[in-house]
Amino acid sequence: MAYRLSEYVVYGEIKNTNYYSTSGFVVLRGGGKRQDTIIRLNLTGDCKEDLRGRHICFQPSEVDGAQEAVFRVEEHPALQLSQIGPTGTISASGRVRVMPCAPAEFMRRAELGEPPPTQWKRRLCIEWYGQNGRIVIELADPVIEECVREPSGKDDEGEWAPFANDEPLPPDDSCTTGGLSFTIVHLQGADATVEHWGLKDEVAGEDEAEPGDGLIPGTLQKELDAQTAAVERAIRGQDDTSDRVIEELELLDRCIEEGDGDPISYFLGDLARLPRPEGLDDETVEAHLKSLLARLAAVNVTLDVCEHMSARDCYRVLLDDILPECTVYKELVGTGNITHLSTYDYCSSCTAELDALFDGPGN
Repeated sequence: MAYRLSEYVVYGEIKNTNYYSTSGFVVLRGGGKRQDTIIRLNLTGDCKEDLRGRHICFQPSEVDGAQEAVFRVEEHPALQLSQIGPTGTISASGRVRVMPCAPAEFMRRAELGEPPPTQWKRRLCIEWYGQNGRIVIELADPVIEECVREPSGKDDEGEWAPFANDEPLPPDDSCTTGGLSFTIVHLQGADATVEHWGLKDEVAGEDEAEPGDGLIPGTLQKELDAQTAAVERAIRGQDDTSDRVIEELELLDRCIEEGDGDPISYFLGDLARLPRPEGLDDETVEAHLKSLLARLAAVNVTLDVCEHMSARDCYRVLLDDILPECTVYKELVGTGNITHLSTYDYCSSCTAELDALFDGPGN
C-alpha cells in the first residue's frame, strides 16, 4: 500500500544533477503560517529520462473551488522527514485525464447521460521507497520550471524557465467526454484506500500491489511496528524538534557504547539467497539493487554511490563486501538516525584519486 501525499503538496524541488543520486524537498500544507511540513529527499538512483540530469521546481496548478487539504504532522508520527531509499518513477512526461468538477458531480451528470468533458493534462509522478515504504506524489497539470542557472550565493535564486512537456497526447484524444470509470484515492493517516467508480456500480477495495511491495520480512516488520509505537509523539515546533534530536542522539550514543548491533541478515534474511548479478541483464540487476536498497531504507540504511560504479557494480559490492560486515541497531529503526554505506572505500578509481591528491606536488 502506498503512502500518498499528493493532496497536501504546496511546492517542491527535485535535483538529479549528481551521479546516481536524486535530492530535493517537498513542502506539505500546514494549518497556518510556519506550520508547513518539509520532507527532504536524499535518494539513491536517477529520475526517468525526461528529468535525468535536471533540477526542477513544481507546484500544483490553481483550481477554482478546490479544497486545500491540511497535513497534520501529529497524525503521521512515524513519517520520517528526512527520506532515504531508492528512486521509483520520477517523471513529468506522463498524461492523465482531468475532470472539470468534483467526483460526485461528475458521477451525477454521467448517470444522467451528460458526462462533462475531460481533458488530457500533464502528470508529474514522484515515487520512492523510503523508511515508510512506498511513497507517491502525483500532480495533474502542475506548474514546472527548470533551473537553467544554479544559484551562486545566499541571495541569488538562480534562473528558472518553464519546463516543456514533449510527451504527445494519447491517440484517443478525440474522445472529449468522460470515461466509464475512474479511481479516487483517500488518505487517512498512513492508510490509503481506493474507490473504483463506474456508471453502473461502485466498488471499494485496497490499493493494488506495486512492484517492490512485500519486500519486508516478518522479523523486520515486527521491529518496525515496535518502533512506530516508540516514536508516536508530537514533532511540531522548535522546542519539540530539538528535544527529539537530542533524545535520538543520546540513544545512538547508548547503542554505540553498549553493543555492536545486529547483523544485517537479522533484518534481510540469508544474504546468500539474494540473486547474483552474473548472468543478469542490466535492467534486472538494477531492479534487484533497488529492491535491496528499499529493504535497507526500512532499517534506516542508505547507500552513497561514487561516479565510477554502475548499478551492477553497486549490487556486487553490497553482496560481497559491504553487507557481510554491516550491522544495524534495531533500537534505531524508526528514528531519524541514518547509517550511510558507501561504495567509495571499495572503488579502485576513488582510491587512486585520493592517493594522487595526497601524493601530488607540495605533499
